Amino acid sequence: MSKQVRLGIIGAGSIGAAHLRACRQVPSVAVAAVCDVHAGRARAAGEEAGGAYVSTDYRALLRQEDVDGVLVCTPNNTHMRITIAALKAGKHVLCEKPLAMNARQARGMVAAAEQAGRLLMCAQSMRYGAESQFLKRLAEEGRFGDIYFGKAMWLRRSGIPRGWFQDKRQSGGGPLIDLGVHAIDVLWWLMGRPQPTAAFGVTADRLGSRGQGMGDWGMNYNPRGFSVEDLAAGLIRFADGRALSFDITWAAHTADLYWLRILGTKGGAQLMPDLVIYETEGKVKVDARPQLAPRDAYAAEIEHFASCIRRGEEPLSPGSQAAVVMEMLDAVYRSAATGRAVSLARR
Repeated sequence: MSKQVRLGIIGAGSIGAAHLRACRQVPSVAVAAVCDVHAGRARAAGEEAGGAYVSTDYRALLRQEDVDGVLVCTPNNTHMRITIAALKAGKHVLCEKPLAMNARQARGMVAAAEQAGRLLMCAQSMRYGAESQFLKRLAEEGRFGDIYFGKAMWLRRSGIPRGWFQDKRQSGGGPLIDLGVHAIDVLWWLMGRPQPTAAFGVTADRLGSRGQGMGDWGMNYNPRGFSVEDLAAGLIRFADGRALSFDITWAAHTADLYWLRILGTKGGAQLMPDLVIYETEGKVKVDARPQLAPRDAYAAEIEHFASCIRRGEEPLSPGSQAAVVMEMLDAVYRSAATGRAVSLARR
């Protein structure tokens, strides 16, 4: 391997462009190849990367011997196919969230990585933010005691993304699989990744199919109809009695609200919208607002991916953990469809 880890980016749309910008901030990586089904977008990304190899076929990119790892930044329904092909080609993989369309696909991707002896990391970028890293360290030091509950409220008033996000055949779902995957993952991680045993959820489409609540995320094409939820809410219970709850929307008649909290026996914390630690000193309530140096979570994520490739270490957000998150999402969707709580089998 050269001094720099050489990466290929598959998918040069909005999230691929964000990863490309992040790569340019990380001295330990070089973007060696770029692929997108739209030739013009692929060429532009290749030029931005400083003359990287350009293709409209991901299989051609995977044949490039000087590519050590790939970033899969394509629609959700392509993650499994591209990831498994990359692993079989001997490439390490950083796949965008959600890892797959469902838990079955995710487990297949994890098995393929194990068989290939290659790294599979999921781009759960919220784990890599400065605030998340700070809270994780405090949690592991016991600052909050037993973190027995997590709460997420991620509400957009008018934020339905355009294009394939609205098409269940390509996305797998709406805000739950798009935004909820972040919120549920980071809370579960901060709680120490307890074993999920049951989930109850509801979903609704009251605005999206009526053409209301569109956001500003312009895409290159439109789907044939809105076939996902625009709201999801629910509760996930863990084996030790702890739980987390969530309310997630793309569109709703409410104020925008981005709010993530953990509650512990010795203290609690808010991750979004601001970092706040809630504690008591005797009978005095103490709120601390740590001031952390800014950190680009995407750049930190990519730097970590490169480091794990070099050292042969398991990443902070491995595919195996992302597969458990997919199991939780699957259970919430099944519960919403049946109107009943859904059990998650112990592994």
